[in-house]
Amino acid sequence: MGREKRSKDLVKTIVGVSRDLFLHKGYRETTIRQIIDSVCIKNGTLYHFFKDKEDIFCHVCLTTYDEYIRYVDSVTEDEDVVLQYAMTRALEFKMVEENDMIARLYEEAYSSWRVAEALTPINMARNRQLFHQFNPAFTDDDYRNRTLALRGMRALLISDRVHSGPGRFRSWCPFAIETALVLFNVPKKEIDRAIAKAMDLIAEHDIAAVMTHQEAYPGA
Repeated sequence: MGREKRSKDLVKTIVGVSRDLFLHKGYRETTIRQIIDSVCIKNGTLYHFFKDKEDIFCHVCLTTYDEYIRYVDSVTEDEDVVLQYAMTRALEFKMVEENDMIARLYEEAYSSWRVAEALTPINMARNRQLFHQFNPAFTDDDYRNRTLALRGMRALLISDRVHSGPGRFRSWCPFAIETALVLFNVPKKEIDRAIAKAMDLIAEHDIAAVMTHQEAYPGA
């Protein structure tokens, strides 16, 4: 096995072990020492690949975002881009609604500028891919402004869930989806259809199983 392959495998292991620790202990409660001991490596080895715990958390978010999007795409039709977005948000909010630790991790990730800085270009590209047909004249600034504004809205809704408790999913999930789709100039008929379909799909999915296999962090 080459050195590059070993390094990639070790990074993947550190990210996976860290994700498990964050999910079971919490981000703030997990220490670098716990990560090092769990992976059975030395301090210097971890710091060769990561700057600090937030850097590890950022890699966890990026890795899990990729898994999450693949999952969403697998349960929606490829050509139904409006439903893909609606389902992304509905799954995210449902997991936040049903799991206190997931909600806390989302709040932590949404409050991290390092995570936002890493995900924003990816989110912008995703939004451009989904909504270009409705916005052929949009510039990079148009996508960036909307991506950041929507991220801020979701951050506040998730903080409300963390500090006020569950029970508002059926109120603010459709609202958040509609707000985003309006900003991307999706026709009202398409918005209503996608929201209704996404909420139906959510009711059919085992959210606990999704969390177990995807352990999703913030998306687009």
